[in-house]
Amino acid sequence: MSDFRVAIRYAKAVFELAIERNSLEQIHKDMKYIVSLSKGSPDLALMLKSPVIYSSKKLQVLTQIFESEVDALTMQFMQLLCRKNREAFLASSAAEFIKLYNKHNGIQLAEVTTSMELTSELRAQIIDNVKKISGKDKIELSEKVDKNLIGGYILKVDDRQIDDSVKTRLKDLRKDLVLN
Repeated sequence: MSDFRVAIRYAKAVFELAIERNSLEQIHKDMKYIVSLSKGSPDLALMLKSPVIYSSKKLQVLTQIFESEVDALTMQFMQLLCRKNREAFLASSAAEFIKLYNKHNGIQLAEVTTSMELTSELRAQIIDNVKKISGKDKIELSEKVDKNLIGGYILKVDDRQIDDSVKTRLKDLRKDLVLN
């Protein structure tokens, strides 16, 4: 079974249970914490994927890291993953849970990359553009700064990308000049 299918199945199960127990917001917060910790700690991700380390040891490590930080349902979810030898799917299941949460609440994720920090006016314009593109009212915008863009922006919404950067325009101009 593919990694995606395993992750989405576990995420759906936890999502439905969180709704049933009225703890969706807390579990969402926990899943965001798991994803951020997994991204910030490559050692944790490697440990969870290692076939050499026993699942029981992985559960001990997860318990020490998360027990005081997360809800009991989230800990039960981690215990289940370890019992089924699926702990390698913890971060991907948490990421899928976040996608389910966003879909359930009508939240659209977008990422904008610019050459400088956004002003509040530019941020508002970009959020308006994302609302028009997605048709959703709730937008979570993540911002990145890349000095190599020179100017303009790159906006990613789901599988769409709008590249209106000076760097890309210069590349296109260079191609046109070389071809002609």
